[in-house]
Amino acid sequence: MAQNDYFVIVYRVLKYLYDSLKKGEKPEVEYLVASTYNIPENYWIYILLSLINEEYIKGIRVDPTKDGVIFGDLQEAIITPKGIEYLFENSLIEKAKKTLKDVKDMIPFI
Repeated sequence: MAQNDYFVIVYRVLKYLYDSLKKGEKPEVEYLVASTYNIPENYWIYILLSLINEEYIKGIRVDPTKDGVIFGDLQEAIITPKGIEYLFENSLIEKAKKTLKDVKDMIPFI
């Protein structure tokens, strides 16, 4: 899987939100924007709306505009129990984890 693959990005977002939850911290907005994952804005919107609509995350305000949507309250994002289950039980997410591990083994310090 490529670094910009849907499941790799979903894994990274859900893992980050789960780690934030366990630490009792609110997520940092910089981890919830397209530029963090080096992907186009429209792709990011698709991913984030999918996570919200599938009820894997909540707390983000979705404001429709004539050009698409704007996300608000990103610091209020939280993974749901359904999202935690998906993070640990989905086989494609397991492949995404392996992809990220392989990349880290090849390229130190990422």
